[in-house]
Amino acid sequence: MASDKTFMLFISYNFLVFFLIVFVLYWCIPEQRWQNILLLISSLVFYGWLIQWHVVFLLVSILFDYFLALGMARWRSNAVLLMRAGVVINIAILIAVKYYFLFNASLADWFRQLGLSGDVFLARIILPLGVSFYVLKKISYLIEVGKGSLPQTRNFITYATYISYFPQVFSGPLDRPQNLIRQLETSRSWKASDFYQAWPLILMGLFKKLVIANTVKVIVDQMFIMKEPSKVFLLVGAMGFTLQILADFSSYTDLSRGISFLLGLETMKNFNRPYLALMPADFWNRWHISFSSWLRDYIFFPLRRMILKWNSFPQILAVSIPVLVTMLISGLWHGIGMNFVIWGLYYGLLGVVYQYIGLRGDWHPTNKFGHFVAWLVMFFFIVTGWLIFRSPSMAWLWQAVAYGPFYRTLQELITAGILMLMIAFYALPLIAGYLIERYHPDQVNLRALYYAAATILVILYTNSSSPDFIYFQF
Repeated sequence: MASDKTFMLFISYNFLVFFLIVFVLYWCIPEQRWQNILLLISSLVFYGWLIQWHVVFLLVSILFDYFLALGMARWRSNAVLLMRAGVVINIAILIAVKYYFLFNASLADWFRQLGLSGDVFLARIILPLGVSFYVLKKISYLIEVGKGSLPQTRNFITYATYISYFPQVFSGPLDRPQNLIRQLETSRSWKASDFYQAWPLILMGLFKKLVIANTVKVIVDQMFIMKEPSKVFLLVGAMGFTLQILADFSSYTDLSRGISFLLGLETMKNFNRPYLALMPADFWNRWHISFSSWLRDYIFFPLRRMILKWNSFPQILAVSIPVLVTMLISGLWHGIGMNFVIWGLYYGLLGVVYQYIGLRGDWHPTNKFGHFVAWLVMFFFIVTGWLIFRSPSMAWLWQAVAYGPFYRTLQELITAGILMLMIAFYALPLIAGYLIERYHPDQVNLRALYYAAATILVILYTNSSSPDFIYFQF
């Protein structure tokens, strides 16, 4: 987007200056109430850095839910009705924003007939940033208050800070109100332990984004802009994107959590070695954990309870429907287009098949060979899923898979081999970090050497391109 301003990304110099000012002021303030006011003001500045009108939309939506929750707390007999109304309205907002492109042209023509610039109006007013994430936080708050499992927060500053909290507002994690609001309501003082927890996360976040994700992105983008890729280049693109999206998204979470630790707040972990999963359910318990747990608690479990209560479905449907619906909603949440629909259903069907053959959450292979085979099969499914997710269209993917040659020339095969080696090379630091953490957690010198190497590479790659994070678009 051409503009005098750009997003205040975590890896930008603007954000560094912004955060240093916030950090100093924050810890100079002794009272929790004023710390929260500073966090709220800072969050609104951060959120509206590029497009100021988005702050108005965010504040209006926060005020709406705040007063709705007050009504739920005051009129308990109507709490469920008010909760459902709030959830429906928030879902409607999310759908309108996510699927605006489907009716953009018609709306733009209508606004032009009124003498307004349709595209500018729609882009600056109707399309607020980060709505996919903060709407889910708002919904979870309304549901928890409506159920009575969370006291309604009468302090507007605390609630508004929870929703707009700047390390999370664009791409999460989706911290539950029970966690973050409780911390915002508690007095906070500087502790050295917060710094010791923050700096490895910030360093690795920068390393994964600048060194790995941005570099691999160059290869991946070239593979997916080909008009008719061969299967070897399709494999390169799929493997590259598998690495890129993990490094990119987990780097955002690392930076978000590290920044929060520096502010005396502990936010939830969002990734737990997802590519070591043995089953689809295991993968989703490890990948984007905050979103996966949100789907589980607010979609999967309620739907399954409702189906079991009806007791009129065959067993296979009673097991299948909650999984399929939940994963379909996951696909629709990520974006528009058949790619996301099929990607969601793909994981839904995988989950159903694994359950049907008895490979549920408590299943584990009995030996190392069985463990390796289970991992290899699941990793193949993960890579295939990311191929569906990243392809420009399902028609493009079908053409490449069904009719594309394995390779066209020997030179193409050699090039694909070199690119695969490059992808493997950039995956090695993540593998090395895992091995050190798993087998040598007490080796201080080894960890220091690892972090020192990461620091040097971050400095060397600081001016790399592609600063945006993948999940910003969702």
